[in-house]
Amino acid sequence: MQVSAAGCTRGGTVWSPNNFPQANLSAGSIGFATVRIFNHATPGNHTLSVKCNDNSLVATHRFTILEGRGAEGGLGGSFGPSAAETAMGASLVGAGALGAGVHVLRRRRPVRRPARSRA
Repeated sequence: MQVSAAGCTRGGTVWSPNNFPQANLSAGSIGFATVRIFNHATPGNHTLSVKCNDNSLVATHRFTILEGRGAEGGLGGSFGPSAAETAMGASLVGAGALGAGVHVLRRRRPVRRPARSRA
């Protein structure tokens, strides 16, 4: 999550207990910090705190952590095909074999014997 704070010209810190670790704000007219929300953070509304280095005031702001569903990627093929995918694959293989058989039968020509001459 990107946090910005105006007025911390000499930088500062931002934190939210149990949601992300303390991070440093960059110096400038608007300070920035990038924080990573903990995996175990509870979805819902939370509060973050900002303290500038040039004074002792602490400002707070509410933010929302959305519920995550997790990714299904990166499992390296540990999930096999479903029953529907298996049935569809078997149907396609069967149809291909049937089509190849019909093609071979239609292309087959009868064996011709050489004509015998009558003398």
